[in-house]
Amino acid sequence: MLFSTIALSAGFILFAQSEMESQVLFGTFTAFTLLVCLAIDMTFLPSVVMETGLITVWDYVGLKFDEEFIGGIDLFQNMTVREAKIASLMAYPEDLKQGELLFSEGDIGDEMYVILEGSISIFLEKNGKRTDLVRLEKGNTFGEMGLFRKAERSASAEAAEKTRLLVVNRDCLDPLKKRNPKIAAKLFLNLANRLQSSLKDTDERLLAQKDFNLTSLEAKLNNDEKLAEQEISIKPEDLWESLGAKWRHKLQSFSETYKVARGKRLSKIKNDKGDFLFITSGTVEIASIVSAKNDTFSVGYCWTRKDFDLIGEYSLCTPNETATARAIARQDSTLLQFTETKLLALAKHEPRLAAQFLEDVVCLLSDQLAIADKRLQNH
Repeated sequence: MLFSTIALSAGFILFAQSEMESQVLFGTFTAFTLLVCLAIDMTFLPSVVMETGLITVWDYVGLKFDEEFIGGIDLFQNMTVREAKIASLMAYPEDLKQGELLFSEGDIGDEMYVILEGSISIFLEKNGKRTDLVRLEKGNTFGEMGLFRKAERSASAEAAEKTRLLVVNRDCLDPLKKRNPKIAAKLFLNLANRLQSSLKDTDERLLAQKDFNLTSLEAKLNNDEKLAEQEISIKPEDLWESLGAKWRHKLQSFSETYKVARGKRLSKIKNDKGDFLFITSGTVEIASIVSAKNDTFSVGYCWTRKDFDLIGEYSLCTPNETATARAIARQDSTLLQFTETKLLALAKHEPRLAAQFLEDVVCLLSDQLAIADKRLQNH
């Protein structure tokens, strides 16, 4: 590029020898412009690229993505190698040295991270004492609550070794939804699966807690209701209405409809990983189960879902002996189940609808997980 620009500039300078004034001006200004552009390319542009962390086309060509690699990355499940590369182009990389702090507890987060190489330590620090919580390895995704809720970080994170991250923020997701909605839909589906898994783990920890102070039970339940009102960022029925009648009709064609009479359990609805259950009418209650073998008093928890809410806790109602909760219709209820297979088909045939709907699912699960986390902390 350097020699080509200099040669072209020298060629245009020759126009200065012309007897026609217009050719002299054309040659002089063109040569001057080429030299200025060359100077900018060699000085200013590199610093801009370093600061913005853009992934260039050469980075795309050099991305060592194969089926084995993307198979180990949470965010890239159900994607082809090409789709995973395109998704990566919408984000930007960040390299950390061993021991380098990524963020601190209490920081306001608006980014999500994918570990491409290395590992991250998640820890709490209080009164100068550090408590390590977990070490996240290559392939793990973290920080999604900050991305969708702009919430405070609940813990600190630092590089346990030399680490390379893929950073995703709203500036990455919005263009991906517009240009590649099919890929965006798959990305949101993977995020929803991760959040639902985290919600199940948090709820199970919550149900394992014991409370022997009966005098505080009523106050605790009232506080849980206030907490839910505070943490909900958007009402589920508003998301459903915002889709519009046309999109709602299309969504229903990619789902299974179940009708459950009042007082009946939802025992016939099997919900596997990647499946999501919504209630469109009526009321469903998810109540914790106390084992018959347990002679210790335990305060159960109860979740009530209605108004086209996502029943995120339904994963606790596994139809076997390991179930920690059961679902009962408190009114005649209609439910829609979206299986992973149907959602992937939706992403293929109606990519824009799939991207918007699955982003809404991620937002609903983020709210439910935030409420569960606060419940656990306040217990």
